[in-house]
Amino acid sequence: MKHLIALILSLALLLGASALADQRAQTLLAVAVTELGYSATKGGYTKYGEWGGNAYGEWCSEFVSWCISRADEYYGMSMLDNDYPMQTSCDEGAEWFAQQGRYITTSGTLRDGGEQFYLSDGVPVAERAYIPQPGDLIYIEWYKYNRLDHVGIVEFVTQNADGSYVVHTIEGNNGVLGPKPTVVARYSYALDDPSIRGYGVLQEGLVGTVMGMGSEGGSVASYQQSLKDLGFYDGDCAGKFGKGTETATKNYQKSKGLKQTGKADVDTQRSIAGEIAARRIAAEINAQAKAAKEAEAMMETAKTAIASGWFGEFDPHDEAAAWARLTADVTVLDVDQKEKIYLSDGPDGERKTYAAHRGYFYGESVAVKVLEQRDGWAKIEAYNDYDELEQGWVRGKRIKTVTPNQTYGIIVDKMTQRLYLYKEGKLLTTLLVSTGTTTGQNEGFCETASGEFFMCSATGGFWSGNLWCDQAIRFNGGDLIHLVPSIVSSSGVHDYGPCESALGTRASHGCIRVQRRENADGYNHDWIWDNLKYEKNIKLIVWDDDGRKLRETPSDTMVYYNPDGGERYHTDANCSSVRSAYLPMPGIGYGKLSVYPYTQLRPCGACSAPDRPETVSAWNSAIDRAYEELGLTP
Repeated sequence: MKHLIALILSLALLLGASALADQRAQTLLAVAVTELGYSATKGGYTKYGEWGGNAYGEWCSEFVSWCISRADEYYGMSMLDNDYPMQTSCDEGAEWFAQQGRYITTSGTLRDGGEQFYLSDGVPVAERAYIPQPGDLIYIEWYKYNRLDHVGIVEFVTQNADGSYVVHTIEGNNGVLGPKPTVVARYSYALDDPSIRGYGVLQEGLVGTVMGMGSEGGSVASYQQSLKDLGFYDGDCAGKFGKGTETATKNYQKSKGLKQTGKADVDTQRSIAGEIAARRIAAEINAQAKAAKEAEAMMETAKTAIASGWFGEFDPHDEAAAWARLTADVTVLDVDQKEKIYLSDGPDGERKTYAAHRGYFYGESVAVKVLEQRDGWAKIEAYNDYDELEQGWVRGKRIKTVTPNQTYGIIVDKMTQRLYLYKEGKLLTTLLVSTGTTTGQNEGFCETASGEFFMCSATGGFWSGNLWCDQAIRFNGGDLIHLVPSIVSSSGVHDYGPCESALGTRASHGCIRVQRRENADGYNHDWIWDNLKYEKNIKLIVWDDDGRKLRETPSDTMVYYNPDGGERYHTDANCSSVRSAYLPMPGIGYGKLSVYPYTQLRPCGACSAPDRPETVSAWNSAIDRAYEELGLTP
């Protein structure tokens, strides 16, 4: 039964991959067709060569990669570095495809001697020639120097009356068949043309390669990675089939009841391909389902935030818009910053609730909105200690209007976990922060309340459990903005590591932790403490993330991960949160995060990695639906 399920999932994957390949081929060919007729100059200059880094060099590879890049740009795809390599030489491109398990030779044998076969039925490629598909890359060798000389894009394949096939291509810099200076043009080859060496194919899961002790190359690396994904191999995927790979292969064969040859034979690879296909589909479906479930769970909260109109969307880098918000007058309760004013359900003085963290707002440090006034009472709204929008009534004489500090202002964005510091209308710098979370060890604490506040008193250092929190400035009753905490040893040594590593993510007990190390602009929390602790009425906007769309990231943006057990992806190949032994990390296109085996990676907060693609898609769709249900326009 398990084998049947794996086969069904494998077929489903291949069918889905085929449809996707068709779509991507169409976009690539649409760009390539528009380039027909482009000619190199007499001196050999081309825009493709210039784009690739050598304006007067050979340019067949650069033409292909240029077209892929333009297709990504025009059609919102993410093919470069995911479906196709960024190649500047033909051998480099063919090796990239081999490492993906997507290079099919015309001879049916790789240069290292490995015989290729079709995973669908086990038939050797040598016995049934591969018919290339639109969007495949064709690799050609003319000069018999044991290297590839040329590459083009397969446009389509036709069949003659005698049953033979003709491969039609679009190529640049074909100096053998074309004119000089070379041009972008259409060409055609018999399928059995001896100059054709192989194809880099779009569709995954087509071929395997028989390999054993001593085999080397991209196909071995791809095979090792599959064994690693299935938990049978823990070595390097370096492309050398040695004793470790042989042992892992025997262990896999034994677990599946296969003949323990220690070779990557047909039966072994077909079994692995079925398992990988099943895992791929399950992982991608689960990732999308999880994202949709999380987005749906936040729908009502998002609708409440949208309907309230407290924040809306704006860009913190839009200095004029940010400064207008930071300097606008606010209404506060006319009592001490730490005093609680309890709300009434109506203009009658009867206390609204006795529930903890609800039913009150703090005094003059918390901005409130006046929604209604009646009989000497005012109905006000603000975020409570649970970060919930709450409304209630207070006596009208309890409220007053205050003009904020006109020199400094601060915005803390809970979505990006960044602090934006402004002076006299200019954005001075951006710092990493951690706001409150209620998960894990912080389950009993409160999320940092959103809203507008005044930084009202410098309280200095304090203990929070075993954490020493220094340079604290109060902004909301018991909430403070302070230096990232440290764990102090019995000898007085401060260890900032655990809390610093969490900066850029929600990690505090409700306060706002700010980075200790100077950023590239020379700012940190020391600067805030030294320069702002005695300033009066500096407005602090804690910008909620409820009801806001997540930022979309271009699919071809590079992100980085540690293939040796790493659980996160990063925007920096040398992210400080990763041990130096694993640096620099390899990169993948952001769009590839939705594809197994990258579906389990989580974003790194330390280097501001964006949310996962399916998370962004699901959440933004939910926000659009929330606006629609409210009858509002985003």
